[in-house]
This record gives sequence, structure tokens and C-alpha cells, in this order.
Amino acid sequence: MLGWLSTATAMTPLREVLGAKAAKKVKDALGDTSVGELLRRLPQRYASQGHSLNVDYAQVGESITAVVEVVGVVLPDSGDQSQLTPRGRPRQPLRIMVTDGVRTMPMPIFGQAWLGKVLHSGTRLLVLGTLGEFRGQPQITNADVLVIGADGKPGAATGKLKKLIDGADGMAELRGLLARPYLPIHRGRKGLSGILLALYIRRVLQWLPRQAEPLPEFPSALPGFDEALREAHFPGVDGPLAALNRLKYDEALELQLALALRRAGNADRVAPECPPREADDGRVSRLAANLPFELTRGQEAVFADVSADLARPVPMNRLLQGEVGSGKTVVALLAMLQVLDAGRQSVLLAPTEVLAAQHARTIRGLLDDADVDARVALLTGSMSVGEKRAALLDIVTGEAGIIVGTHALLSEGVDFFDLGLVVIDEQHRFGVRQRDRLRERGRDGMTPHVLVMTATPIPRTLAMTVFGDLDVSELAELPGQRRQVTTVVVPSVEKPTWEARAWEVIREQAALGHRAFIVSPRILGEGESVEDNFDLARRNLPGVDVGFLHGRMTPEEKAAAMADFVSGRTSVLVATTVIEVGVDVPEATVMMIRRAESYGVSQLHQLRGRIGRGDLEGICFLCTETWQGTPERARLDAIAETNDGFRLAEIDVRTRKHGDVLGEGQSGLAAGLGLLDLGEDVRIIERARKDAAKLAAEMPDYARRLTYDITDEQAGYLERS
Repeated sequence: MLGWLSTATAMTPLREVLGAKAAKKVKDALGDTSVGELLRRLPQRYASQGHSLNVDYAQVGESITAVVEVVGVVLPDSGDQSQLTPRGRPRQPLRIMVTDGVRTMPMPIFGQAWLGKVLHSGTRLLVLGTLGEFRGQPQITNADVLVIGADGKPGAATGKLKKLIDGADGMAELRGLLARPYLPIHRGRKGLSGILLALYIRRVLQWLPRQAEPLPEFPSALPGFDEALREAHFPGVDGPLAALNRLKYDEALELQLALALRRAGNADRVAPECPPREADDGRVSRLAANLPFELTRGQEAVFADVSADLARPVPMNRLLQGEVGSGKTVVALLAMLQVLDAGRQSVLLAPTEVLAAQHARTIRGLLDDADVDARVALLTGSMSVGEKRAALLDIVTGEAGIIVGTHALLSEGVDFFDLGLVVIDEQHRFGVRQRDRLRERGRDGMTPHVLVMTATPIPRTLAMTVFGDLDVSELAELPGQRRQVTTVVVPSVEKPTWEARAWEVIREQAALGHRAFIVSPRILGEGESVEDNFDLARRNLPGVDVGFLHGRMTPEEKAAAMADFVSGRTSVLVATTVIEVGVDVPEATVMMIRRAESYGVSQLHQLRGRIGRGDLEGICFLCTETWQGTPERARLDAIAETNDGFRLAEIDVRTRKHGDVLGEGQSGLAAGLGLLDLGEDVRIIERARKDAAKLAAEMPDYARRLTYDITDEQAGYLERS
């Protein structure tokens, strides 16, 4: 976005523009030292001339800059001697009632009784203060105020605002700022008020040379780059929307150009051709004919696309996203068998040893039942030296056609006979270097095909940005044997008896030989830890065997805990979100998620996908202390109302940071998307995607220059796709 400023301009030190004192203040508060860094600080909000600004954007305890209107003033009682300080000043504050255009709130000010003589109903004030709360209602505390006259000029002031206008330059700057059609609102930081930050940015823009237009063409409804940059900070009479949309478009275009160039680079690579067998005597046909269930139409359609990709000499680069339990593993297995029919190997990379072992068991079981000849090797870090040696020998000689494993597959010394396909399960849990280690191990310099899978439903806008260089396939249809899961919100504060009933349901299901998960947000510590909930479960479930599982256990301990749960030796498993991905226990029918409000929508949806995986109905209890009407409760209610993961993903991307939709490992996106709102800016992203494809095809060198400022973190994030 603002990386398209000229390099010399962007790198200009702030001290050369603002002076040493102001530059130090900015550095201490924000860490910014250059012009380019400071100009990235766009306003949080805008107050239009003659209107107030509501303070909903701030949290209690945060510094705010606001424009408010006085609705009433209560003077302190100066006649009561007991309420006066030794110097004769009132101990009680001047109580000013102000409105932000939405609510009326108190703004107590101490030691400034004289303000009561100049304030009256209707007076507009510029306020620097802190958003506080008193008896559940908002109030503005520690306030410095500046009276805005009817003509928009600054008047009486207190505190920091008084210091600001005491100098002739400060008064002139503030007068110029208040005369603008829109006042930019910034959050104050560490001794740097929002209004002072706006003034510093205004000085920088006044210094800034006119910026050349970086794009050969752009949407006609949007302003040029130089105009957009200035108007985004200080809008004219038409407001900031057009300027912000131009900067959003630039941001989207830069990301889409990087993805388009990556797609072009992938097309230049050579992949091993793995066409399907023409006759019905191959492994793919045999497995498909002998599965214990019929493939859904969605599975058939997706495999047809994958099969066609594998037959081409260009590396497949496809994302397969599907609902929890939608049958992605079967599609991946059919793809691996097509590659094996062509004489090559496939790798399935899983994020955890529990999931890798489960995948190996599932694949071996399906192959054995269908009488399909294919050796499956499992390689994980916790295997013994002898087991690893045997697996490595099968891999390097080609005896193993399908290799399943964890990060151990990425180690030095793991050599493949002829790698044709890499399947990555829950791909966002792996970094770019890890993934590329496998892609670089193709035979004779060829690049293996890549199929990445995720059970986290991805909204269309996220797919266009994060996974923009992949072909995307969706499995939205659940196999016929999957049963729906009923989800119930259990509000412990409002309905204290509901949790007791939830424990009764778990006891009843355990008595029937079924299994239950209790999910905890943390391993140790006070408040809903695995340790706490293990004790809670044993107290509430007398006579029921309870186990536990978490990420700090050794691989052997994890395997033993899962084996006990799968076999039925333990009926209830208390666990962290380590069970979120891929754990398949058909007998599991109940899940209780403690402090459910601490999880995201998509994560909760994926967690409840661990139950109801067989022919038994499931029930998921979302235990929470939230109240009806809060945003947290609204998210939980949305989950209870639908099992449609794609619909929930759209809700999730609107209510959470886009990086959080996929997990902590995707935080690079948060750094990469500064202005774009993936829930609202669909049209902008679609237009940028279209324009980027054209620009990358027609002017690839120019396109590369426009992406030069993509950070390492952003680039790594894009690479993960």
C-alpha cells in the first residue's frame, strides 16, 4: 500500500521533518522513525464538522480523543467550607454532562471550576481523556478539554490542549485542523495524544512532495494515489470513503500481484505426470468399488479435478477445504493411489503424532478391506530407532507407496524413491520452509504435486487473499453415515441447573458405552484448566473412568491416553484443543466445552466435529458465564443455530481478526492486511484479483516492482498457501 511511496521519501527520518523533539516523542510512543512509518497511521475514526463523535471504538481504560457536546453543567458547592481545600478551591469536581451523539455521560473535571462559567448547553468540546466506567455506565475521566467556537475556532482550553495552543504555531495548526470538514481521530499512546499525532501527520503531509501515480491504470471511481493518501488522513467535504477504498484497493492489488506471480512461477515448474489407469484394474478403481460407503457427489467431483491435475506435467497446487467429517481423507487416498498406479510415492504430512497414527490406521484399514495392494509406512519422532530404520528403508527403496508422518518426514536422511504427491493435512500448521523441504525432494528435479487440506471453513474473501495462488475445492456435503450434532449453550449464570443436566447426559452416555470429551482452555492454572476439569469430572461422574490429554504429555503418554479412550477403558477424556484436528472416535457422542466464549467460531465448530462421527447422534454443550446480549454470547448462539461451517466462517471473519480464523500460526495475515476488511471488502478484493492477473501477465517486471515491500512475514504467510 504505502510501500508505493518513493523510497527516498518513505525512508526520510522524521527528525528532518518534525524536528528532534517531536520525532523523539513519536519514536517513544509508536516506535516510528521514518515518514513512511508515520503515514501508515491512519485515523481510527473521523468527526465531521458540526457533529459529535461516539466513543464506541474505545475500551474502558483506553485513551480517547472525542468531540462531544455539553448538555449540562453542575458547579461544585463553594459555599460549604468543608468542601474546600486549604487554598479555597472546591474538593468536588465540576460535573459536566456531555453527549457523544449516542449516549449522555458524565465528565468530571477537578480543579477547573472556572470552566463552569464558559460552558453551557450546546457547547462543543474537543476532549482528550480516558474512557471510564461508573456503576456500569461510561464516563470520561482525566479529561483535558478545548472549547470549539461556533465558527470552528479554538477557544478556552485545559491541560495538554492548553499547552498545545499557547504557542502561536500550535494555535495556528489547531485552528487549521478544526477548520477541516473532518477531524481525524487517533488513539493516544504513551504521552502522545491523538490530537498531537494528527498535527504531526499534518506537518508531514505539508512537507511531502507530490507522489507519482504508481499504477498504469486504476478503477475510475477512485482517486489517484497522492490524493488518496492525503484525503485518507484529512478528508475533504466528500468524506474519507473514496480515499480509503483506493488504499484498500492498492493493498489488495499488492497481495494479489504477489499471488499471481507465484502462480506464474508454479506454472514454469515440471511435475511428474500421473494419469489415471484407463482400465478398471488399478488401485483407484478397486478401492472405490469396495469402500464400505458410497462416495458423495462432492467427493466424486473433487477427485475428478484432482485426478485431472495429477495427469498434467504442471504441479498441482490445490486447496481442499471441507466440513469436519466431509471425507477429505478418502479423496486424498484416491489421489495417492492414482500416483501409486503411476509408479510413484505419496506423502501425507500431519501436524501431530496422534493424527498421523490415526491416518495410518484408517488408510491401512480401508486398503485391507478393499484388498488393495499398497504398503503404508508411518514415520514419527517418537518411534524407536529400529522402527525408524525399517520405515526409512521402505521409503528409499520404494517399497512404501504411501508414507504418513509428522515433522519427522522433513528431517535430513529421509530420502524418497520417487515422490509424486505431497498431501498436507491442516496445512496452516506448517511453515513455508517445512513444506518446501518436501517439494524439493522430487526425482530428477521435478516438483511433486501438492494437495493441502483444511477442515477450517474458509470464507471466499480469505480464500482469494491467503490462498489466492491455489485452486480451491470444497466438500460441503457430509457422507450419509454422519449424524448431525445438536449444540446447546449452557449459561451457568442465567441457568445454573443446566450444567448439572449436562453432566447427567454425560453419565447416561457413558453407561451406554459411548464416549465424551471435556475440553479445557488451558493445561494448568486456576480456572477451567485440564487439571481443574479432570477433578470436576471425577466428582460429577462417580464410577466413570476419566482420562486426560494435553500437549505437554510425551508422545507415549498421548498415545496411551488415546488408546484407552478409543478402546473404552476410559469413557471420558478431559483435553485441551489438542483433539481439535482429525481425532476420529465413532463412539464419541458428547462434548462439553468449558469457557466456550474463549474460542473462535471456527475453532468451536471444528471441536464439535469430533463427535457424531459414526451412526450415533451427538450433543455439544457450550458452557459459558456470558450474558445474553453480549457479543461473546451472540457468537455462541450462532454456533448453536447451525452446523454449516461455511456460514459460520463468514460470521467468524466479521467478528475476529482474519488471522485468528485459521489459528495463531497465520498471524502474518494480520500484519499484511492493514485496511482490508475481509468481511466487507469483497468487491474490492475481486476487482484487485482481476486487475492483478492482467498486470502480472502483461507487465510481469512492473508487477514485481510493485510488490517489493512485501515483508518477510507476509511473504511467508503467502507461501504457506
